[in-house]
Amino acid sequence: MIETGRLRMRSLCSGDLADLVTLAGNWEVARWLATMPHPYTEADGREWIARVQHDHTTGRPRRFAIALKETDRLIGGVGLDGNTGDESDEPALGYWVGEPYWGNGYAGEAAAAVIDYGLRTLGMATIRAYTDPRNLASQKVLLRYGLKQVGEIELIRPTRNGARRAPLFRILQR
Repeated sequence: MIETGRLRMRSLCSGDLADLVTLAGNWEVARWLATMPHPYTEADGREWIARVQHDHTTGRPRRFAIALKETDRLIGGVGLDGNTGDESDEPALGYWVGEPYWGNGYAGEAAAAVIDYGLRTLGMATIRAYTDPRNLASQKVLLRYGLKQVGEIELIRPTRNGARRAPLFRILQR
């Protein structure tokens, strides 16, 4: 588990299923995520919960639920196993926050904590991320929390918005 002032990054549990399906099933969230199924079903949620729980049993998890520390309620997800976009073997940051929680800085807070975990605890030399070119909010989060735009990548498959190229961001271990 990773904690910040307001958030807890933890394994998913079966009690998260309803919130996961509701939040991830929102098109306004899914449209920016290349690999999230839409519509998002209970079967998708159960499969994802099982995958994250298995990840945590390894002792060096790379996928986390984002939960409010005060209530432990699921508000999103973050991890270092995101889609690289171009089949790179470099660890890739991925995150999402449910629409009711947008505008509170939760995405950046979770991303910063998981980046620190990846670089310090897991000893990753670099972490990359890419976004849909039109997802300016996500690009601002990446830049605010230490990633630098280092160019563009040619995507293996286009984004849901049809982009075939995407900005690439990277952070190096200090």
